[in-house]
Amino acid sequence: MRMHQLNETQVMAVTKELTDMTIGSKLLQQVRSNIKLKRATGSYQGLRHAMGLPVHGQRTKYNARTARRTVMRTTIEIEGEEKLSRLPAILISNHQSELDIFMLARIFPKRCVVTAKKQLQLVPFLGWFMTLSGTFFLDRSDREKAIRVLNKALEDLKATSGGLFMFPEGTRSYSLRPTLLPFKKGAFHLAVQAQIPIIPLVVSNTSNIYSLRERNFNSGTIKVKVLDPISTEGLTKDDVHKLVETTYAKMEAEIRRIGMSVVAGDVSGESEALLSQEVQ
Repeated sequence: MRMHQLNETQVMAVTKELTDMTIGSKLLQQVRSNIKLKRATGSYQGLRHAMGLPVHGQRTKYNARTARRTVMRTTIEIEGEEKLSRLPAILISNHQSELDIFMLARIFPKRCVVTAKKQLQLVPFLGWFMTLSGTFFLDRSDREKAIRVLNKALEDLKATSGGLFMFPEGTRSYSLRPTLLPFKKGAFHLAVQAQIPIIPLVVSNTSNIYSLRERNFNSGTIKVKVLDPISTEGLTKDDVHKLVETTYAKMEAEIRRIGMSVVAGDVSGESEALLSQEVQ
């Protein structure tokens, strides 16, 4: 099916979803510490892993249904990772804190890129590696240019069977319990426009691992569940609202099921117990 070009309204919906991924001070200090440790190797690969960002086209292979990655002393358990190979697609996830972009970058499928504000391209280290990773930078002040960039992104991901990653909540929730903010429609407009599926990723609540407000910076295990791809074949812009509602319901149910991340040493399940008391 021929892909239509995005119009100005749809582009505005997408640009409103671009999250401010400026790194919090504690997280930036941890990244710098990791970089210092990796410098001893004198290798580009070491610096790349210290940042937690994959260079475009590189990917660690998985061999099991539940795979594991490690970033910043934290283990990431991924269920259903094989579904990430069903590209081209728009990938979406819940958005909790500054930790997300580092954690999710370690599980991106090959040829997966993100959209970001143009200003981030100038941020040392983060901007450089986002550029190397194939990020599409959008200038909110230039709508015509943003339209061209997004249309180019869709054309490229369809031509290369790639993925485009977005946070539909549009901002970080900083929630202390498993929850989901309302979705904006930009990612769904893109998927319908390109007639490609949406692949939702659900991440356990990470506030007990990293939270500036709670002064948490712990090691532990973060759980990620990749849900079944949601088809957009045959859908039009009139179906976007229902598509958003359906996707939201599936992700919200899974977020409640997957619960909290696990802090290293929390053998008693203290985080889950506190959550149960709060819900009651």
